[in-house]
Amino acid sequence: MSVRLLFTIMTLALLAAFSGAGRAADQPPAAERRLGAQEFHLRAQQRTGLLIPMYVYPANADRNPAFNRLIALKRAYETVPFWVIVNPASGPGEKVDPNYTRVIDRLVGAGCVVVGYVSTSYAKRPEADVRKEVDRWRTLYPRIHGIFFDEMVYEDTEAGARYQAALSRYAHEAGCWPTIANPGADTPGRYFAAHAADVIVVHEGNAWPAEARLKGDAPGGYADYPPFTRAVLVHSTPQLDPAALRTARQYVRWVYVTEGPYRPGDPAAANPWDRLSKHMEELCRQLAQP
Repeated sequence: MSVRLLFTIMTLALLAAFSGAGRAADQPPAAERRLGAQEFHLRAQQRTGLLIPMYVYPANADRNPAFNRLIALKRAYETVPFWVIVNPASGPGEKVDPNYTRVIDRLVGAGCVVVGYVSTSYAKRPEADVRKEVDRWRTLYPRIHGIFFDEMVYEDTEAGARYQAALSRYAHEAGCWPTIANPGADTPGRYFAAHAADVIVVHEGNAWPAEARLKGDAPGGYADYPPFTRAVLVHSTPQLDPAALRTARQYVRWVYVTEGPYRPGDPAAANPWDRLSKHMEELCRQLAQP
C-alpha cells in the first residue's frame, strides 16, 4: 500500500468534508461512492496484521518486559501492522492510571494503533452505558485510536445488527477508529452489511477455524464482505502452524495466536490474553513475507 496514496485519499476526504461546511448529509452520493471506492482499494491491499489483546498490566511502564518486547518487535518488523487492545478495568476504569497513560504513549510512539476495550455484554448493556465508556476512553486516555467492542451480540436479527452498528457509529463520531467487534463466533452477514464495526472477529477459539468456515459461504454468511473486515483470535496453541496461518490470510486481515490457555471453570486458565504470545516473533516473520 502506498503511504503517499493513502495521504492523498485522506486529504481528499478532509477537503470533501470541509467543503460541505458541516453539511455532510448533503454530500453528493457520487462523491461518497468515489471516496468509498478509493478507501476499499487501499484497504483491500493492506498487509495482514496482528490484533493483540494485551491484557497485561503495564507495571513500571518504561521497563515492563512484555510491553518492551512488543515494542521491540514492532520496531524490528515495521511493515507489519500492530493493533493493540488495552484493558485497564474491563474498560477504561473510572480514573486515569499513569502506567496506562505512559504505555499508550510508548505504543503510539512505536507505531502501534491502540484500541480501548469495552464490553457490550451481548447487547444486554444499554447503549447509553456503552457510549459513556467510549467517552471515558477519550477523556482519560485521549491518545487511544479506536474501540474494541467485546462480547458483541451475534443473533441473526435486525435489532442486534442495529444495536452494534449504532455503537460503532457513535465511536466514529467521537473520533475513534478503528472499531472492532468480537462475538468470537460465526457472524451473520447482516452485521457486515450494517457496518457493525470496521473489523469483526469471526473466530475466537483454541484451534484454527476450518477453511470452509473462514470462507463464510453458508447462507447468510459473510463471504460477500472483504477480508479486511475480519479477524481471527486463537488461544491455547503451544505451536504455531504456518500452513494454517497462510490459509487464514486468504480470508482475514487480522490475526493473533497465543499459547495462553483457556479452560472453562479453571481459574488458572481463565484468561488466555494475560501474556504476550510466545509466537509473536514467528508471527511477525511470517506476516512480513509477501
